[in-house]
Amino acid sequence: MPVYDYLCNDCHKEFEKVLSLNQHDHDQIRCPHCGSGNVEQEAKSFFAVTSKKS
Repeated sequence: MPVYDYLCNDCHKEFEKVLSLNQHDHDQIRCPHCGSGNVEQEAKSFFAVTSKKS
């Protein structure tokens, strides 16, 4: 399952959540530090490891 990075707009702390795609699309994400729902997903770089060579 993917790991999503979030930033709380109320307490300004960053946190990560491991969510399925369905949870990401439908669940209300809350800050684990202050409980606020005023969070936004951060754009982070990522890499993928595959067994095929291109």
